[in-house]
Amino acid sequence: RGVRVIIAGLDQDYTGTPFEPMPQLLAIAEYITKTHAICVRCGQPANYSQRIVERAERVAVGAADMYEARCRRCFVPHADAPTSHITEAAD
Repeated sequence: RGVRVIIAGLDQDYTGTPFEPMPQLLAIAEYITKTHAICVRCGQPANYSQRIVERAERVAVGAADMYEARCRRCFVPHADAPTSHITEAAD
């Protein structure tokens, strides 16, 4: 009815699990613009947030000290340990 709604937010958590209610919002959106960071490992477009510290809670507020932008290739889903060591060993 003449109202434009703009929503911004992460669509998934550090394990790659969708954040509610993003799947439902994306399903009914007329237009979707996704922005990407740059993968800290390889420089490709990144759409994942890799947690690099061990925390029990699903949501831990932090910045570069807790998360890294990762592309699909460099992302380690459901990592239980800090991934700085995991992905360096895999390279």
